[in-house]
Amino acid sequence: MSEYKNHHTIQPPFHCPTFPHKETSKGIQINQNALPLLPPPPPVHALLEALTTPNTPQSTLLSTFTTSPSPLAHEHGLPQLAPFLGRPFTGQEGLKTYFDLLSTHLSIETMTFEPDADWVVDESCMAVSLRGKATFVWKETGQGWDETFVYRIRVAEECSGSEGQGQGTLKVCEYRVWADTGAAYLARIGGLKGLLGEGGEDVDLGFG
Repeated sequence: MSEYKNHHTIQPPFHCPTFPHKETSKGIQINQNALPLLPPPPPVHALLEALTTPNTPQSTLLSTFTTSPSPLAHEHGLPQLAPFLGRPFTGQEGLKTYFDLLSTHLSIETMTFEPDADWVVDESCMAVSLRGKATFVWKETGQGWDETFVYRIRVAEECSGSEGQGQGTLKVCEYRVWADTGAAYLARIGGLKGLLGEGGEDVDLGFG
């Protein structure tokens, strides 16, 4: 990574114990100026490219994940809000179910991610955290919203297959998402337009 901001503050257990840091009331604060230059793992870029390229075959998307160890996808939130929230999807079949649910219920437009230099890289567990932006539309109601979301992506060596046929290749083994579950729920039940207004403008709810 070519640039770092002066500090990133992150909360345990997502921390880098081998890096120069100090504990504060807000969590563990890492001195970014003392960090080695750590490029994000290539499998992370492969996954993001598959997610942002229109009409990517699902087989291409799934190929960015490990087979062994068993991969995990988990989008955090109450499972009552949307069918793809709040439960772990494990293994290649679980991933297929997760991405099938997404494509069934959501259309995704103009997805972009922040520059690599702004990612938080945790070398101790081979994971990165990053932010993205996109416009989502709930297909059944046609209601959409803009949001910023967070990914935490961990990579591991592929253990299946034979040497030279994928074994030992770095791939994504854990894909965690934190997104605007409230907007997703409101769009799902057709209640989002009342908050945004007919033209998408904000409505004054009288909160201050």
